Amino acid sequence: MHIDLFDILRCPFCGGRLELVTSLFHQRSDTEIHNGILGCPCCIFPIVDGIPVLHLQPTATTARSHVEHGRPELALRAMVGLEDEAHARRFEGVAGHEQATYREIVEALGPSFEGGYFLYRFSDPTYIVAQAVVASVAGTVLGGSRRAIDICGGSGHLTRVLLDLSTPPPVLADLYFAKIWLARRFTAPGCEPVCCDGNGPFPFARGAFGYAMCSDAFQYIWTKRQFIGEMTRLIDRPDGPGAVVIDHTHNQLTWSPSHGQPLSPAGYRDLFETLPVRIFGEAGLFADVVGGGPLRLSRVDAEAVLDADPALTLVATRHDQVFVDHQLGVPTRARGCYQVNPLYQVERQGNHLELRLRFPSPDYEDEYGACRQYLPEHLSLDASVLSRLQAGGPPDPASMELIRRRVVVDLPVQYY
Repeated sequence: MHIDLFDILRCPFCGGRLELVTSLFHQRSDTEIHNGILGCPCCIFPIVDGIPVLHLQPTATTARSHVEHGRPELALRAMVGLEDEAHARRFEGVAGHEQATYREIVEALGPSFEGGYFLYRFSDPTYIVAQAVVASVAGTVLGGSRRAIDICGGSGHLTRVLLDLSTPPPVLADLYFAKIWLARRFTAPGCEPVCCDGNGPFPFARGAFGYAMCSDAFQYIWTKRQFIGEMTRLIDRPDGPGAVVIDHTHNQLTWSPSHGQPLSPAGYRDLFETLPVRIFGEAGLFADVVGGGPLRLSRVDAEAVLDADPALTLVATRHDQVFVDHQLGVPTRARGCYQVNPLYQVERQGNHLELRLRFPSPDYEDEYGACRQYLPEHLSLDASVLSRLQAGGPPDPASMELIRRRVVVDLPVQYY
C-alpha cells in the first residue's frame, strides 16, 4: 500500500481517517506499507501483503490477529482462503516462484476459484463491450489527471484499461482478496488494490475519484441503492463532472446465465436520484464494437429495446462530451505481450500456425458463444506476423485486424 492512499482512504463505518498503528507489528519502507494495522476512531484493520483489508468479515478478523502477532505469512493464507496446510504449501510453492504464471497460480488456488472465467476474459463478448465503454467514458472524464476506481473489479482485467487513462493509479476494490492480489501481480500491476465489501459503505473520501465503475457484478449486489449512492458520492467533486458506469448488469425482464438479483431498466433508472443516467442495451453496443465502431453513446434506446436485452449498461454523468459517438482505436503497442487468444488450439505447420477455436467447456460456449462473431472457427496465421508483434514491431493493417478481432490478444506477461 502506497502511503499516498491515506489521502483518500476512510473507515467505512465512522468515516474517520486511517493511520498506521506503529505500536503494533508492521513492515514498511519510506513509501510503502507491506504489513501492519490501520486504525481509526472506531476500528482497526489489517494490511496484508501491501493490501488494506477494510471490512470485518471473519477472514479479516483472523488475518488481523496474525498481523498483530507478527505472522504476516499466516495472514496472507487466511485472506487467500487457504485453510488446509497441504493446500497452503502447494499454493505458496507456486506463488513464490518468479516465473509462475497467472494460470498456474489460479490452478493452485483450487477448483472453487473462478479461474476459467478470468483466463479467457480478455476476449469474451462482455469484456470487449465494457472495454470500449471504459475507454470512451473514462477517457473523457478523467482528463489524464483524475483518479478512477473499479469496484467489484475482480482480477483487474478492466482496471488494466484504466492504467493508461490518467496519471494517478486506479484503485481496484473487491471483497475477494485473492483476485486483487492476482491483479496487482499480473493483470494490472501499478493499480492500488483495496479489499472491501461492496454491500457496505465504501472506504473512500467524498470526491476522491473522477470515474467510478462496476462491471458484471452489480446484479449480485443486494444493497443496490446504497451502492449507487456511494458511487455518486465518490465522484462528487468541485473540479468538474465525473461519471458512474455500470457495465453488463442483468435485466430482470429476461433470462440470462448466473442471473443474480437484477432489476428492470426502470428499476435501475430509479436508483439514480442525483445524477442523470442513460441506459443502453448491450446488444447495440456489441454490434458497434464488432463492426469496428464508432461506439454510439449518442443513441437513446427505446424502452422496448431495453426491456428485451438480457444485459444493460448504465452511464450516469453531467459531462456533455460523454453521450456522443466515440471512435474505437486499435492499440499499436502492447501493454503486456501479444499472444494467440487462449481460446485457440494452435498447431504449427512449417511457417504457419493453424488456429482452431476450442471452448473450455459447454457452459462457457453457451454463455460466451457470441465471440464467434469476431473469432473465426479456423485460421492459418503466418508465424512471422506473431513474431514481429512480440518483438515490438509496429503492426501492419493485417496485424491490426487480428488484434481488433481478438485473434491476437494483448495479454499480461506470464499470463498463461
